[in-house]
Amino acid sequence: MALAAPQAKAQAEPQQETPAVEIGDVGGVVTADAQAVLDRMTATLRRMGRYSVTAAISRDEVLPYGYKLQNNETARMWVDAPQRLRLEVQGDIKNRAYIYDGSTLTTYVPDLNVYAISPAPGKIGDLVSALLDAGVEMPLIDLLYQGVVGDLTQSVKVGLIVGDSEVDGTPTDHLAFRQADVDWQLWVEKGANALPRKLLITTRYEVGDPQYVAVLHWDLKPKIAAGTFAFRIPEGAVEIPMQTTLAMKEGAR
Repeated sequence: MALAAPQAKAQAEPQQETPAVEIGDVGGVVTADAQAVLDRMTATLRRMGRYSVTAAISRDEVLPYGYKLQNNETARMWVDAPQRLRLEVQGDIKNRAYIYDGSTLTTYVPDLNVYAISPAPGKIGDLVSALLDAGVEMPLIDLLYQGVVGDLTQSVKVGLIVGDSEVDGTPTDHLAFRQADVDWQLWVEKGANALPRKLLITTRYEVGDPQYVAVLHWDLKPKIAAGTFAFRIPEGAVEIPMQTTLAMKEGAR
């Protein structure tokens, strides 16, 4: 997000001419160079079998009268494709753990010490599709979907490369996209490992234009402890019914 500098400072410093990014000039399509970056990212995600990723996330909460708060959370995900996944979320709004072992998905809420177990499809790709179809919100689920289907641009009206950028010292391609009521930006690492390094989503037509930001740190050779993908019932935990039934479709990676 660009911040307006004080006028006096702007007059005192030389002006650097930067080509303006004209979203409307690309003809309502995803440009070829932007699509090429997405294709490289998809190829990278698809060839990764065992990895972990940590996301530092902030999300805006709009209160009455337009007051806006920023809530923070950390998401840690371990993946052993195609059938095992663990995601832990710790933050201001909620704490959760999701454990998928190829046949069931367990959701654990440590603050209430309750858990729910649901039958789940046999592959991560099918699980992600089922969660999205059911409207379940989980950190990083869109990027998992891109790694399986490669279809983040399905509802995109405009997409282009903004330019070169760095995220935590990593050179990236900075991309921008527009959908009907959402703008989103993506920073993808340059080079052989085209990993997504940052994601920013702006919800338009809502008071305050709330944003979601995730900065990603990847480990492609993780040391995953034994039992990571198994749920051990904590002492005193109570099982409750799963509120969402997952469609048991098969076929994705």
